[in-house]
Parts: sequence; structure tokens; C-alpha cells
Amino acid sequence: MRIIILMLKFILIGTVASVIGITGIYLYFASDLPKLSSLADYQPPLVTRVFSTDGELLAEYADEHRIITPLKDIPQHLRNAFMAAEDEHFYQHPGVNPARILSAAIANMRAGHTVQGGSTITQQVAKNFLLSSERSYTRKIRELILAQRIEEDFSKDDILHLYLNQIYLGRGAYGVASAAWRYFGKRLDELTLAESAMLAGLPKAPGYYAPHLHPDLAVQRRNLVLGMMKNAGFADAEAVATAQQEPLNLAPLPADRLSNAYANMIYQQLIERFGKQTLRRQGLSITIPYDWRAEDAAVYAVRKGILDLEHRQLYRMPVHHPADEWPALLTTWADNRRATEDHTLRDDEIIPALVEEVMPDGELLLNDGIDQWKISKPVWQWEKQEATQQPPTPDSEAETTVPEHPRHWISGDEIWLQGDGKGGVRLTQQPSIESALYSIDLKKGTVLARVGGFDFNLGDFDRVDSANRQPGSAFKPFLYETAMQAGYTPASIIMDSPVVFENLKNDEFWRPENYKNKFSGAVTLRNALEHSRNLASIKLLQDIGINRFNQALNDNYLFNRKFPPQLALALGVTEVTLKELTESYAVIASGGQRWSPVSIQQIQDRNGKTLHRSVAGHRCQTCHADPVLAINNAMQPAEQTLDPVNAFLATNMMHGVIQHGTGRRALALGRPAAGKTGTTNNQVDAWFMGYTPQVLTGVWTGRDIPTPMGRRETGAQAALPTWLAAMQAFHLERPKLNFAAPEGIEWVAIDPDTGLLPGPNTKHPFLESFRIGTAPRETSRPDSTESNPNQKKKDFFDLGL
Repeated sequence: MRIIILMLKFILIGTVASVIGITGIYLYFASDLPKLSSLADYQPPLVTRVFSTDGELLAEYADEHRIITPLKDIPQHLRNAFMAAEDEHFYQHPGVNPARILSAAIANMRAGHTVQGGSTITQQVAKNFLLSSERSYTRKIRELILAQRIEEDFSKDDILHLYLNQIYLGRGAYGVASAAWRYFGKRLDELTLAESAMLAGLPKAPGYYAPHLHPDLAVQRRNLVLGMMKNAGFADAEAVATAQQEPLNLAPLPADRLSNAYANMIYQQLIERFGKQTLRRQGLSITIPYDWRAEDAAVYAVRKGILDLEHRQLYRMPVHHPADEWPALLTTWADNRRATEDHTLRDDEIIPALVEEVMPDGELLLNDGIDQWKISKPVWQWEKQEATQQPPTPDSEAETTVPEHPRHWISGDEIWLQGDGKGGVRLTQQPSIESALYSIDLKKGTVLARVGGFDFNLGDFDRVDSANRQPGSAFKPFLYETAMQAGYTPASIIMDSPVVFENLKNDEFWRPENYKNKFSGAVTLRNALEHSRNLASIKLLQDIGINRFNQALNDNYLFNRKFPPQLALALGVTEVTLKELTESYAVIASGGQRWSPVSIQQIQDRNGKTLHRSVAGHRCQTCHADPVLAINNAMQPAEQTLDPVNAFLATNMMHGVIQHGTGRRALALGRPAAGKTGTTNNQVDAWFMGYTPQVLTGVWTGRDIPTPMGRRETGAQAALPTWLAAMQAFHLERPKLNFAAPEGIEWVAIDPDTGLLPGPNTKHPFLESFRIGTAPRETSRPDSTESNPNQKKKDFFDLGL
């Protein structure tokens, strides 16, 4: 009996000591545990998503790709799959499952390493939200205490909601909604039972069971989870058997539709507005007016235009490889090609290839690492090889040497191939010339397309707004519109004749020239603009006044700079960006209204609150009705900076540039258009700016380091073809529209040579536009055209200054 009493005392003392010890441990670890407020106010990092106006997903920015989803929107079979795999008795235990912990401990002891986890979903929430991933007993004790507290403060549904939205599931996906999208390209309500089981099998080891990396292991794990679902009563045997036979159908990671300089423009604007952290973690929803079809067409037009232009350049000396380098080189090229989904070479793409053999007749046998090609002997003029000066040595004098490579192709040459559009290839070379395109939807007031160069991914240099270049004659429409303000009409006469300007401070002089040094005497303003007559433009600026023109440029357009007070401004001898020039053309194209095109229409936060909304000024009805009601400074009415009549007269003259002048190549568009070519001295820069009533597009072409492109590379030759290709794509589904004349315009037939009313000898009367009351009243005399140089044939209009 005494032994029994003694044993009971020991048991009592042990129990009390254990209680005191456990209580002490609990109090010790519970004293500094994290608060549960972060769970109550769950605001995890979310993916920011960019959508088109019709709801198409275009791009995503995220540090953690997560899409918060309420529990009610998570399918029951997906919840069941996770509970079967991670915590079968989730809805029965108080946060900790002692039986599961004991079972896991025994299994791990038998295996000698960790093969089974004992943590409940609640414990995992405690660890993922409030603790580190440190493997220690102290962390485990804190986790158990926190799990109990979480169960006291939150419902089971709340806990499951936190778990399914927070957990990392591989492939950059956080939470089940993100994983469904990034693995299967599906919404949660589209997942099959097999796909749900696949996702539920990932928490144990997301990298090891990743289906895109280890498909066999992933299927084994999926089928195991399906078996667990059957055993737990979460799915019937028939459904499980069917799901276990389902093939693995993964979707590729969604590629960003948003590309090139347009994508960079959007990203930089968002970074400037919100900062990188907010953009990548706060789950913004952004709507932009992006049409990927238009952007792709613009990118193609620029790339194809550059490659076509490159064929008119001298062929540059190729890199030569000795035979022992060929295998490694071809392997590298093949690996790069195989990394792309489509191996077909488009006619705006280039790839390197090796000349393996040159046939007696000049045919080249080529190898690009995947395919072998035979092409006829290329007809290409080679560049002149520059001699180099070798420095003297102690044993010899300085020597002049010429590169050893002959001026023809030899085995081992690294050359470049371009698709020919027919499944074959043709010889090309890496572009030495660049181009940029900027397009505005005039009806919607939005940026339609933006292309920064041949390959924007190389350097991310956006030539649309980062390259300052001389616009040449593309600047002249602003001068001619200013002339309309000064009382000129399109039929006013100006002299196109030689002139020399002396510098009174020194012995220097300036003698401007026309293209090919031809002059036409007395011409109408329309004729001077249509045929880009330099001397007539300089004399027009002289008459208007440099200060008046400069003031008009500053007050009426969207140039972000001051221009030099010099007569050369009439010829575009200044610097602008393509963005500035295009948006300033939009003022004329919009009937004299100054506004900035919209690139971001709306931004909402994770809760759907609108943070930003923007509408182009000429379309903002709220702005025009009451500017005070505008939501922010991005919604302001357009300014009427030009008289609509003058703007139309300038447009109508530019319509003549395409109908009769330097821009006639644009007639292939097959609809009314207005535009202007631009070429700088020695063909360093080439431009074409043009628009229809619906779309305005500007194109610049040139070298990044300003050097000549070739004597025939004018605006009409080097820039207009790119403009035409892009505009043809932009107008595929647009109706043909004419430029609508505003009130205050009248149409009068004139003699195009004299600018007067048609007379007896007028051969081709022209219907000209005038401000009402400014049309000529005098009739051309019978002898008025006999000495007019305009009667001479102009054989150089197509060259496109």
C-alpha cells in the first residue's frame, strides 16, 4: 500500500512538474509571438495586370504572381484536393493534429529522414505568415502555439482562404488562382479534378514535382493525391480512375502581348507615377488602348523597311572563322534557334549562317546550324577596304597594310540570312541603319503604335523620344500654316530662285540649294510645299519673320524646346524627336486642336477604386462641359491653338504633296491622305509624316551616329515605304474618309501656274481651297504662263525631299 501511495505521489509530483514546465514553456514562447493582425488585414503582394480596352490581358508586373480569390470562388474539388494532400481532418481538429504529428514522427524515424510532414494547414498558415522557415524545435513550438491562437480568432473557412491564396506552388505562382493560370492557362472554375490534384501535390516540393520540369514525377504525385481524395471520401472511385488517366496538358507561360517601345512607354509612365514597389506588389488593374495587331504590324513595317534599305548599302566585310571553330559555332546557333517556338524565318528576321563552300559559279552553300541552304551568287557591291597604319617596331618601320579578306565570299565567312517570304532565304547583313515609328489614332485620341528601332530588346533605346534629329523638310508644314495666319493663301506666289546670305561679322556666306540645284522661279505656296522647294521656303520665312514663326511654334504645337532664330529653320535645320514632331502634326490634323494622345486610360487599385482616368482632350466631353469635373490633369479640354480654316488649308496642301509632289509613293494607300517628306543634307536623316482623317503616323530613318545613308535615300525612298506598310495594316478595317472642310472654306478653280483665276491659256485648272473672301479675282492673261518656269517638266518629284 505504501508503495502505491508513494507511486501516486511521484505521479502527482511529475504531473504538477510537467504542467508547470509546459506552462512555463508556453509562457516563455508565447510572450513575444507575432500579432495576428497581419492575418486579419490580409494584404499580400499581388500581380499588377495590364488589359486592353476589350479586356484582353496584355502584360503582368509582379514580385509575387498572386491573384486573390475569395473562398466561395475556389471550387470545392480543389479545396478537397488540398485537404486530402495536406490536412484531411482540417475541419475536425483544433489547429493541431496530435495523431498526425505522431504518425509523421514514427514514419520519419523509420526512414531515418523526413518523409512525412505532421503540420496542419493552420500550422502552415502560422509558419508562412508569421514565422520563418527555420528548422528548429523552438520554431515548431511557436508554430503550435500560434496555430491554436489562429483557430481561436479565425473560422476554418478564413484559414483555408489564407492558405490557398498565400502558398507558393512553383513556376512563379503564389496561390491557387495564379497556379491555375500559369500551369494550365485557366480560371479556377475551369480546372478538372486531375488538374486540381496536380496543384494540390505541389506544396510538398514545388520544384521536384513541377509538371513543366518533371512531368513523370508530377503525374505520379497527382495520382497519389487522387488516391488520397478517394480514401478520404472527397471523390468517388470512378471520377478518380478517370482523372488518373487524364493526360498532362500544360499551357506555356502566357507571353506578354505588350511589346517594343510601346511596352517600355507604359512601364516607364507607371514607374514614374507609382514607383516600382507599388507597381509590382499592389495588384493594380490598368487599362490601355493597345492593339497588339497594330503594334505587330508597325514592328514588321519598321524591320522590313530597314532590311530593304540595307540591301541598298555597301556590303561590309564579314567575320571569318577558321574551320576548327565551325562545330561550336553551328551548335550555338542551333541552340538559339531551337529556343524559339517557330523555326520558320520570316522576311523581317535575320539569323547568322556560315559559308561552307563557294561553288565555281559563285553559288554559296550555307549552314545556319539547323538548315543548309544554297543561294545564287549574290549581286552586291562591297565597301572599300580601308588601309591601316601599323606602328613602327624596333626592327621595322611603320607599314600601311590592307585587310587580307578578298572582296568576295569565302568558306568560313559568317554572313546573315533573311527570310524571303516564300519559305526560303536571301543574303542580308546586320542593320547599320535604324528607324522608328510613332502612330496616333486621331479619332480615339490614343497612341496606336510605337516602335523604337529594329530590335528594341538590344539596349532598350527608344528612338521615338530619345533621338534628337534634324527634321529637314518635314518641318515645313508648320511654316506654311503660319503663312496662312499671316494672310497668305495656297495660291500666293513666292519666288523659288537662288539667294546668297552674307555674314556681316565675318567673310562667311550661306547659299542654300534646292535638291539637284534646280529652281522654278515664281511658284504658288502649294507648289512650293508639294515639291519641297527650299529657296521658296526660306523667302517665305523671311517675309513672315523669324520671331513670328518661333512664337507660333512655341504657342501652337507640342515642341518641348526653344528653336534658334535663324532662316535655316525653314529647312528644318534644328533638332526634334519623332514624338514631338508627330504630336505637333496632330494639331494640324485635328483642325487646330492641341492635345496629347492617351496611352493609359484607367488605373484601379486592388479594391477597384479608380486612381487615374485619362481621355484625350478633343474627346473629353466632361472636360469641355465643365473642366472642374475632370478627375485629374489627364482630363483637360483640348486647346484651339490654330484657326480650323488655316489648319485645313495646311492639310489640303499636304494632301497635294501625296497627290502631285514628293510623297506620291503614298498614293498606294488607296485613300485620302496628307503628308510631308523630309530629308537632311547628305541624306543623313529621312522622314515621312502623314495622316488620314483617322490615323497619323510618323517615321524617321537614319544611323544612330549621323552619317549619310546614300545619295538616293530621301524621305520618299527610306521612310515612306515603312509608313505605307504600317498605314495599310492600320486601315484594313477602317472606312475611307475624306478630309472634311470646316465652315469658312470655299473652293475656287485657279490656274496652278499663276495662282490666278483660269484664263484662255490655262491647260489644267485646279480646284483650290481658300478662306472665304481670299480667293484671287484676277484672271490669268494669255501671256502669263509663257515665261513661267513652272511649265518646265519636273523630273525629280519622285525623289522625295
